[in-house]
Amino acid sequence: MPDAPSQAPPTKPPAFSTKGGCIQILAPYGKNLDTREWELRNRHVSAKTCVEEVSVCFLCKEDYPRQGEGRESLLAHFGAPKFVASETCFKLNGFFGHRAAYGENYGQTKHVDEDEKPVTSCTTWFRCLFKMIQKIPTDASEAGLEYCDPGKGYQWYEMTVFSRWESEAKCQVLCVDVPIDFGEELKKVLESRTAPLNFGDPFAMHVDVWDRIVVYYDISVWRVRDPVRMLEKDPMRTRNVFRPTHDHMRHAIHVSEILESAVSTATEMQRCRAEIYKGLPQDLLGKTYKQQANEYAAFQVSAVRNLKLRSESNQARLGQEINYAFNNLTLQDSNFIKSITLFTMIFLPATFISGVFSTTFFSYGQLQWEVSDQLWIYWATIIPVTIAVIVLWHLWLYKQDAILKLSQKIGAWCRNVPRESAKQLMKRWERRGGSKDAGASLL
Repeated sequence: MPDAPSQAPPTKPPAFSTKGGCIQILAPYGKNLDTREWELRNRHVSAKTCVEEVSVCFLCKEDYPRQGEGRESLLAHFGAPKFVASETCFKLNGFFGHRAAYGENYGQTKHVDEDEKPVTSCTTWFRCLFKMIQKIPTDASEAGLEYCDPGKGYQWYEMTVFSRWESEAKCQVLCVDVPIDFGEELKKVLESRTAPLNFGDPFAMHVDVWDRIVVYYDISVWRVRDPVRMLEKDPMRTRNVFRPTHDHMRHAIHVSEILESAVSTATEMQRCRAEIYKGLPQDLLGKTYKQQANEYAAFQVSAVRNLKLRSESNQARLGQEINYAFNNLTLQDSNFIKSITLFTMIFLPATFISGVFSTTFFSYGQLQWEVSDQLWIYWATIIPVTIAVIVLWHLWLYKQDAILKLSQKIGAWCRNVPRESAKQLMKRWERRGGSKDAGASLL
């Protein structure tokens, strides 16, 4: 049976334990929820760290507690099941889950039926992976940061997000193992909004967080595409291309896999959002707000799904490049064999002629080496024969199609000659007064 969620809101500012290190906190400036100004700051993490009731926290992977060393207590603050803290979930490429509690808060004075109780708290947890490839040195499709170690060539980000919402004034999000500029970019997005966030929405933070996730997926896809384009523009293919092409294919497969998982995660989040909205008090969020939020969630799912199509296209293009490289190498090997054949054809006629003549042109006397005065016959024979063989070999090698067409024409002409000759004989017989039947019998 799953763990029972905590329904009672905390009586003091939320705190959660970590193993130490540094945490980045993004919160409304001056704790004013109606402002569009946000403050991003770093805070040293001690045994217990208190954060604002409305905030987004970023924790690097190294500071994320290990299983059995505080991870369970950290996730308990966000109402996540204990299984989420296990290494099994930590190694998954994606998931989404949520818990909702229903009660009689929001100043209700009369008892309501169980089925009509509104949502009083909602916790979510989901996981998204990014694989960032090293940027190509020139002609990159985007001007973003370098997210990976140049020596390694790629970097995995295993982003896990936990959220806890209890009221309009209590909304926390924890993001573990995000790209280095996630906090700064999210701050820019929040401050560029035309209106402040409506924290009456349990998924108010999820919208902009997921937008950033889509951006990183887009960067990941295009950084796989750029090396593919470089391969396509390179007319030469050598055996050295196979290892980097294999690496690019591996990256493309991984990106497609995590995008498939991301589509599932976003779809589940969309379904959960629609379900939670039905349980919120009628006066908390308007119908227009809910409808537009659901529509935007569907748009986000569509964006991730289309990025997956782009990633699959990268895979197909890489497959074509690998086939092209194989075919190109086969052609190079074929040309090498042709070169060997050419040298063989150069020396073969002379060897053949010498064997046919079986003539000793050199006479070894006791005092001196004598050369036959008929040696010119050998050269006069092998030089034109060798030239003729090379010319015929060249014509057959490079004019094979033309030779085949010519042979077809000659064959067709040879088949038509007897017919034309027969017709001419018939006409000549008729001119001499012979009957057509007699002429036909003669033919």
